Amino acid sequence: MSNLTRWNPHNEMEQFFRPFEELMNDLWQNRWPAFNSETARPMLRPAMDIVEQDNEIVVRLDLPGLSAEDVQVELEDNVLTVSGEMGDTIEQEGERYHYRERRFGAFQRNVRLPNTVDAEHVEASFDNGVLNISLPKLPEAQPKQIEVKTGKKN
Repeated sequence: MSNLTRWNPHNEMEQFFRPFEELMNDLWQNRWPAFNSETARPMLRPAMDIVEQDNEIVVRLDLPGLSAEDVQVELEDNVLTVSGEMGDTIEQEGERYHYRERRFGAFQRNVRLPNTVDAEHVEASFDNGVLNISLPKLPEAQPKQIEVKTGKKN
């Protein structure tokens, strides 16, 4: 005689929703990996700010531990590309990690820019782990001051 097992719908629902729950956890923890096709390692996404001012657009990236030589900046067809490789966290023989948060690997950030950027005068500087890219606007794209005349009649 075979044994009867009581059906518990909770077990089936848990198995169904577990992959979605793991996906949401990855998204909220900002660990959604994009993979580098050459190395099959997750690509990093350094924090980036883009600020528009009257006469320029400024892009800032946090790249702690890197130097200017570790970063490549390119502008082609109004797409700004910043790439490089982060990390000197190579495991040494005999080390036993109890917890590891520091990430390493390749990164690449792409930003489509408006066609008002003057590509000939772009400047990039690196200071204290922050990459600053200044993208000046073309003169015709900058705001113009218009003199307001008084309406006095003689």
